[in-house]
Amino acid sequence: DRPTEDPSTSTQDSECGDPPPSSPQSLEGQANSTELILQGIREIKSSISAMDKKLETYAKRLDEIEHRVGNTEDSVLSLENTVQQLRESVVKLQSKTDDLENRSRRCNLRLVGLPEGEEGRDPVSFLETWLPTVLNMPELIENLEIERAHRSFAPRTRDSDRPRMLLFKLLRYRDKENILRQARKLGTLTYNNKPIYLFPDMSAELFQKRKSFLGIKRLCKDLDIPFALLFPARLRIDFKGQRLFFTSPLDAENHIKMSSLPENPPSSPKQQRQR
Repeated sequence: DRPTEDPSTSTQDSECGDPPPSSPQSLEGQANSTELILQGIREIKSSISAMDKKLETYAKRLDEIEHRVGNTEDSVLSLENTVQQLRESVVKLQSKTDDLENRSRRCNLRLVGLPEGEEGRDPVSFLETWLPTVLNMPELIENLEIERAHRSFAPRTRDSDRPRMLLFKLLRYRDKENILRQARKLGTLTYNNKPIYLFPDMSAELFQKRKSFLGIKRLCKDLDIPFALLFPARLRIDFKGQRLFFTSPLDAENHIKMSSLPENPPSSPKQQRQR
């Protein structure tokens, strides 16, 4: 008889022994999974390689941009220096132009208020004869010489009370100064009972500069300080034994006020009580 097998022994042998061999279907599934993993790895490597190429391209472009930015900054700095130099040159040229323009007008005078047509067709002869008489300057009757004279180029208006100014140029600068001095001395001048005025001819910029000295000129008159407003706009004062020159009315005013303060100012009541 064949010996009977113990069920427990057979079960133990199946549990402790080698696992049963895998089936062909499970092996095929594992191979497919491995292939999918490898394919994913290859795709990742390809993506990384493409990103590396893009980063390399971006790095080259960034270097080129930095180079261009550096060149642009250098160019801008050079242009700023050039613009600054040109600005300084323009200021100097403008100053020279203003000076030349005003020097060309140094012997000019403006006559305001003379009715239209009173000068006739020869304004030079009219002024050479009329000015010495109205200004009471007999020394100029035979010596006054005017180079040219004409009305301003503004359109002629129908309002007879607003005639165009008459511009004229004297041959000698000294005659111009004497005429202005005499006009200020006489006060209001009239022609046929209408007021007329004489002004020096100058540019609008210079007129404003000279006008800014009115306050300091008034202060000098009140303090009996000798002064003179020199061409183009420079104030000369004789103050405490010194001859000083100022191109700014504020500087002149501050200097006069500071120099006029007492050396030992009186103490305040509080300081007196402390003493």
